[in-house]
Amino acid sequence: MLAELISSRPILKAQLLDFLGLPDNCQDRTDSIVSTIVSVLEVNAAEQERFWETFKSELAVDPVELEKMLKCSAAERQQWIEQGKLPILEYRSFRKSGIHLEYPVHDRRFILSLTPTDIDNWRKEPKGLIKNNHPRADSINTENSEQNEQSRLAFSAAWEKIIADWKEQGSAEISATFQLAYWTVWASRWAKEHQINSFKAINSNEIYDETHQQKWYARKNQAVKLLIEMPYAMLYFYRPPDADKLYLELCDDHQDMMKDDYYWDKWDFFYQNRKLVNKCRECVYSETKDYYSLYYLEIKSDKFPDFSFSYHTPYTIGRKFLPHPETIPAVDHVEQDGIFRFGRPLLEQEKVIHTEKDVLLKFEAALIEAKKFV
Repeated sequence: MLAELISSRPILKAQLLDFLGLPDNCQDRTDSIVSTIVSVLEVNAAEQERFWETFKSELAVDPVELEKMLKCSAAERQQWIEQGKLPILEYRSFRKSGIHLEYPVHDRRFILSLTPTDIDNWRKEPKGLIKNNHPRADSINTENSEQNEQSRLAFSAAWEKIIADWKEQGSAEISATFQLAYWTVWASRWAKEHQINSFKAINSNEIYDETHQQKWYARKNQAVKLLIEMPYAMLYFYRPPDADKLYLELCDDHQDMMKDDYYWDKWDFFYQNRKLVNKCRECVYSETKDYYSLYYLEIKSDKFPDFSFSYHTPYTIGRKFLPHPETIPAVDHVEQDGIFRFGRPLLEQEKVIHTEKDVLLKFEAALIEAKKFV
């Protein structure tokens, strides 16, 4: 079972050799290397843990596989993610209709640790709440509505106090900059919300209008373009270790050669036969430079150390309206984790306080005000 799992994942032969501490020029067949690893893992718990940690990204569980493993629906999976029951390892992306859509993947160790009892208990929780509350549904809806309105009023009062502090202790310019920066965060999150809805529609074979998503991302880009011209803004460029997008399609002859010589996959074959592939007229290999690189914009002021905003714009999008990477400072990492990260999805309570309609109104007003200082 484990051998089949390893063989089905995008793990290079060189990575497996490195895990075993063997030289790169080792001539052992990949299936033999996999068998060796499986044998080691079966008798050594420490090595097993090291293996899962080393290849946690390669062995990650995508949404489709997760639903099969847990025997759950897409709606249940999404609900459990929102409730924090299914921690997300990382987000990955694919391209649809010219737009990059993201989907979550999960640590296989955690998914394998779940039992049927765990899943049954998760299912019982919402059903129990619905059953117990059903006789009082009308009163509860009213109560929730009142609570939501109170939450919105509380935020509005706090927000007005923050704006007043920015103006009184800073300046009208700082206030305008910070207000646009703040509402740009929520513009991005509503764009992410529509992106997730689009992904759900793909899974359920429904038709989803991507217009809202496109409009929100366009607003976010418009704001970023304006913010970089304002004081208190610093623009950087982040180039990850594997910044280039690589594409490879082997011809039939080289496909057969790859299979006959027991290469791990087409990339393993390519890296060991690069010249052969490049000379072939039928093979296709291309590189898209800086495809996974990011522009990183930070907004902050020493007068208000508790407030800072940061934004990530993919290079493939930002290159159309942002400076050339060589003209701005470079950073070796960007912060992308945590509940306050720029491009994360909306939480349910946030949708109550920061409704799409309200965010749009506040964003457009902040955009108009910020233009006065450029």
